[in-house]
This record gives sequence, structure tokens and C-alpha cells, in this order.
Amino acid sequence: MTARLAAVLGSERPPGIYRWRSRAHPSAVRRELAAAGWAVHPLDGRGLGGRLDFFDRCAEELAFPGWFGRGWDTFSGCLGDLSWLAGQGHVLLWEQYGGLARSDPRAWRQAYQVFGEAIAVRRAAGVPPLYVLLRGAGPVEEPDGAGLIPTL
Repeated sequence: MTARLAAVLGSERPPGIYRWRSRAHPSAVRRELAAAGWAVHPLDGRGLGGRLDFFDRCAEELAFPGWFGRGWDTFSGCLGDLSWLAGQGHVLLWEQYGGLARSDPRAWRQAYQVFGEAIAVRRAAGVPPLYVLLRGAGPVEEPDGAGLIPTL
């Protein structure tokens, strides 16, 4: 197992949003995490034209329920729940995350904020953790200007 994945599984790094520089193939990541009872949800960021494309890809990959309304409030609600997905933890592996930042900077800011809020809600509720790993070309600074996106 890679040291980066061991940091997630061993809780050395708290649930959060991280830039992930690993070159590991998504299927290899999925196998390693599945062996530990975790679920990996790859999200392909290439060609995202805006928030609706983003919502559709997330809804498909995370099997959002029918009540998901393609809005930020229901997106947040789904991320905070995820009870319909099996796993001791969840890793959203967002490949080429910079596509959304380029095509719709407002949606990128909102997505980053909602992911952060949902991760905190999940932590407070004691439900399986959520990590968002950003991989590929994209912003290195948090969209709110608070600092650099931490690297895992």
C-alpha cells in the first residue's frame, strides 16, 4: 500500500480535501482501498462545462437518490449522508479537477466549500469519513484565498 493511502486509512491525516500527486491508476487505488473496506469514487473532471455537468457526474458516481435536485443544498445533503453506499470510508478521486475551475470558477468555489462543509458534518456525526483527493492540473490555492490546498 502506498504511504499516501496509508495516511488516509490510518487516520494520520484527517478527512478533508487534498491535492494528491500519486500516479497510481484509479483501479489500483480502488483495489487497495477496497481491501480495507473503503469505497473509491472516481470523478473525471475533463470536459466539465459547469455546475450542472458537475452535479450529473457526482450524482452518477455516488449513486445519489432520486431526491437530488441538482442544487447546492441537495448536493450538500447527499454528501453528508451517503448511507446508501457501503464502506468504512469514502474517497472521491477527482481527476483533472481544474476543468471545473477553468470553465466555471464560481461552481469550483462552491463545490470546494460544500465538500469541506460535508466532510465536517460527517466527522461531527461520526459516520464513515469522506476524503476528496484532487489529482491532475488545477488550482493549488483554496478558492477562498485562505491558503494552499494541502497535499497528501
